[in-house]
Amino acid sequence: MINMPRYLGTPEYNLVCENLKTIARQRGNPTGYKLVFKIMKLTPGNYAANQAGYILGEISEQMHLAGKPMLSALIINQDLGTPGKGFFELATLLGKLPAGANDREKIAFWKKELADIYTTEW
Repeated sequence: MINMPRYLGTPEYNLVCENLKTIARQRGNPTGYKLVFKIMKLTPGNYAANQAGYILGEISEQMHLAGKPMLSALIINQDLGTPGKGFFELATLLGKLPAGANDREKIAFWKKELADIYTTEW
């Protein structure tokens, strides 16, 4: 495992994962971190962003190990309209995105990951 499990198997992990799967099944638009903050009972800020990123990384790593796309592609930075840098860093560590990918390649990867999410059986 890339991340040491911190949330795997917890109620928060299961709720975040199930909410992401629901968005995927409904082919819903990506959403902001507020969803994760609410489930984890976190107040927005640096600590909340760190913890949300960690749980999303664990979920995406588990999905990858199961042969499924990175569900965290559904969570975006509202200001940027794309996932945060941690999403792309994890994709590189998982071998899904080449190291040194430029911004255009990162966005293309993210869009493909979203398409894969919407066509996966959840």
